[in-house]
Amino acid sequence: MPHFTEFNTKPPFPEDVPIAKLGFISLPQLRDGDQAESRALFDACKNDGFFLLDLRGDEQGEKILHDAGRLFDVGETLFDLSYDAKMEFVMGGARSVFGYKGVGLSKVDSEGTPDRCEFYGISKDDLIGLSTHLPAPSIINDQRELFRTFLTNNYELELLIISHLEEHLHFPPSTLTSLHPLDRLSGDQVRILKYNPQPHHDRRTSLVPHTDFGSVTSLFNILGGLQVLPIGHANLEQNWQYVQPQTGCAIINLGDSMVKWTNGHLKSAMHRVTYAPGKQADATRWSLAYFGHAHHRSLMKRLEGGDVIPPLEEGAVEEELTVEDWLYSRSTSYKQKDMKEFERVVGKKAVPVVE
Repeated sequence: MPHFTEFNTKPPFPEDVPIAKLGFISLPQLRDGDQAESRALFDACKNDGFFLLDLRGDEQGEKILHDAGRLFDVGETLFDLSYDAKMEFVMGGARSVFGYKGVGLSKVDSEGTPDRCEFYGISKDDLIGLSTHLPAPSIINDQRELFRTFLTNNYELELLIISHLEEHLHFPPSTLTSLHPLDRLSGDQVRILKYNPQPHHDRRTSLVPHTDFGSVTSLFNILGGLQVLPIGHANLEQNWQYVQPQTGCAIINLGDSMVKWTNGHLKSAMHRVTYAPGKQADATRWSLAYFGHAHHRSLMKRLEGGDVIPPLEEGAVEEELTVEDWLYSRSTSYKQKDMKEFERVVGKKAVPVVE
């Protein structure tokens, strides 16, 4: 499998497709407190909800890249297991949104078209001992320390990003970061995703168009296929743009929680996965994600204390909805059409898929 030093070379990313113009942020400069870089981060979050974060030249960033490559190798072993072996760990019941999701168990449109990806999610709470250890394939159990290290490093990256946003939103220190303690229950997870090459005569969307539900997502891809719908654009085929992976970079996007807390000042962009462009479409596409969330008991409502975010409309009253309830309601509404198919294949009560 190509590593992160071989972006766009095996095979190259084509130039004749619509490519999103995303902000390019340097992690070393961000960590050093560079004000221009911090402002560029904030602008990307309030205008696009997506940006590229260059992890090179930063000790923790380089570790994340190295471990991402190792986890792609874990993914190859994991998904080479037989279908029956993987389905022993299918998400549902006590596993909630963690565990295995097989190809076709989610839908990509209102017509019920099945998706074309499989993935496996590993819970933060499981990895650091906050919750019961969930049964998992031996390849996952054997690499728990690798998963834990990757997750905690990305968690710290999330806190760094959020701390810069706090400053530009004129929030008191820790207004946002205090909602994301590592040692409280949350929906944080690491997810490995696999997309097989699609038939030449039938290439289409592989993963449903959606916005992420949490706070900050870190995504690692080598091949293309991820597409974003620019903020303010109608959901029309001609408006979707490819996100081109870049050497040494994570793709960062905000989730809906950040939109809710800032009353729409920060953005969460609609995105989807389709077939990779050009000759990349003939290769297996791998993806690795860290989904960061606030702790379950935090509230999904406009935060007080800053003078940048817009006020609520006159007379508006927000629900006292927790992050945990928010995740359940959002995932249920997104995945309602998947329930019968899940129950038919798995043979037990379905639990909606988050993200």
